[in-house]
Amino acid sequence: MDPVKISAFFRKNRWMIILSVLSLILLLVFFNGNETGGKNTVESTNFQSYSATLQKELETTLSQMSGVGKCTVFITFSDEGETVYAYDEDLSTSEGKTDSDRKYVLISSRSDGLVLKVYSPSVLGIAVICEGGDSARVKSDVTEILSRTLGLTADRIAVKKMNP
Repeated sequence: MDPVKISAFFRKNRWMIILSVLSLILLLVFFNGNETGGKNTVESTNFQSYSATLQKELETTLSQMSGVGKCTVFITFSDEGETVYAYDEDLSTSEGKTDSDRKYVLISSRSDGLVLKVYSPSVLGIAVICEGGDSARVKSDVTEILSRTLGLTADRIAVKKMNP
C-alpha cells in the first residue's frame, strides 16, 4: 500500500484506532491479571496490579491525545472484583433434615481452586488531571473516551487542569 494512503487512513480513523487500542489493552489487563485463583492475598494482589496497570495505561493513552498533554489519572473502585470457584455439593436427607456438604474442586497440579468466573473490579469514578484540562474540547474528548471504553456515565468522570 502507498504510505500516503496509510497515513490518510490513520488520520481519518484515529479515534476508532485509539478506542480499539484502549479496549484491547483493557481486555489484556483484565484477562492476564485475573487468571490466578485461590487465596485472598492473591486476589488482593491481582486487584492492586489491575488498578495500577489500568491507571498507567489510561495515563499513557490519554496523554497521547491531541491537546491533553501530560496527565495523571485517579481511579476509584466500588469493589475489588470477585472470583467464583467450582464446587461439588452432596445433599443428604435424614429425619426430615437436609444437610449439604460442599467441597471446592481443586486443580490436580496445584492446590488452587478451579475458577469458573472472574468479575473484574467495578470502576466507580475517574479523575483526570491534565495540562489541557481547561479546554472544553479536551474535557469532552477525554470524557467520551473514558465513557465508551469503561462504560461510565459522564457524571462519573472529572477532567481538570494540571497546575503549571
